[in-house]
Amino acid sequence: MNKGTNMKHEYCVQTDILETVVASAPVELRHTALIAKLATRTEFRSAAYVTSRDTYGASPGRVFDESGTLVADNYRDWIGSEIAAHNGDVGAVWERYKDKGYLLSEVQPVLHFFAHDRGGAQDNFTQLRIFTETEAISRNLFTTESWRQPEHPNELLVSHNYLGEEIEPRPLGSARYRLYDAIDMPTFLRVADACTDVERRTAADRRLRFTDLQTGESSSQSFAEIHPTFDKYPHKSRRFFDDWSESSAGASGERICRRWVFEPQDTEGHRSDKTQPRHLYFIPQWGHNRKVAAVEKTRNMDDYALYGRLNKFGERIGVPFSWYFYGLHGNLVKSVVMDRIVAAAEGGLIVLPEHDYRVLKRWQDQPYGF
Repeated sequence: MNKGTNMKHEYCVQTDILETVVASAPVELRHTALIAKLATRTEFRSAAYVTSRDTYGASPGRVFDESGTLVADNYRDWIGSEIAAHNGDVGAVWERYKDKGYLLSEVQPVLHFFAHDRGGAQDNFTQLRIFTETEAISRNLFTTESWRQPEHPNELLVSHNYLGEEIEPRPLGSARYRLYDAIDMPTFLRVADACTDVERRTAADRRLRFTDLQTGESSSQSFAEIHPTFDKYPHKSRRFFDDWSESSAGASGERICRRWVFEPQDTEGHRSDKTQPRHLYFIPQWGHNRKVAAVEKTRNMDDYALYGRLNKFGERIGVPFSWYFYGLHGNLVKSVVMDRIVAAAEGGLIVLPEHDYRVLKRWQDQPYGF
């Protein structure tokens, strides 16, 4: 069973106390006890629940014999040791255990997002990602069908394609919390700034060679010479916060950390070529789980009606100008709609707040999205 937290990065709050506090709280539907423990035993005194995601598949947990006696506390560790003991012959491991009636538990996670908002700048918060995990003995360890005999270690270590048939689940204990990570957003953005600086310097110096197909003459130019304004704006993660702060969304008093959650994407530790710059950004996700209708069938709609539709969209979300941010991520608002609004505002066909126009115009000048 995976008991660890996510890989530790410099933008993560690293404290064993936090892990212990989270694990000690009883699981409740509204997470009341967890929030109370965070408030009284950690620095996150104003932590608030934002949203949950139940899109994660179950992962292998523990190994049991046919009577239900525990054989190994961690499937991955156990299967790795067995593969090593059989000199990497996964077929031999399968042959040894396929008829023993061993059972496997699976851990089903649901990820919850919490935000500790310190106020002030929109990025001045810590996001906590916390799993609830339920465990049950749910399948035979291996299939007994010879045609599904595994051939490669990863077929047992990673993909688990050769696990056995599902059985009637036997729950093991009650649900529990597990801290995944606590991301300090100001630190995350500072690290992302530094990574972007390195990426852009590397890109600027890259030289591209061109050959005239008629004369055969060759020449070269740097990327910066070809695209002199490629670094005109901050990286997209910071732009997302800047756009919120400078638009009607931020001006309305709405806090971004109560409306959006953020999935870090970090190549640190995953780069096969260490000479390549580290790439760090996040993917924003809206903080609600209710279905929201897309802004569709706009081709035959005049610009005034289109703008009215977008404002209605913002009213349903509860944040003015929120349609712009939904245009940056997902497919509820298309980029062509955003282009039309810029043109309509410049043509005097709609009245768009000046700060929203500036945000849209920057996006049109150098589009970005997630």
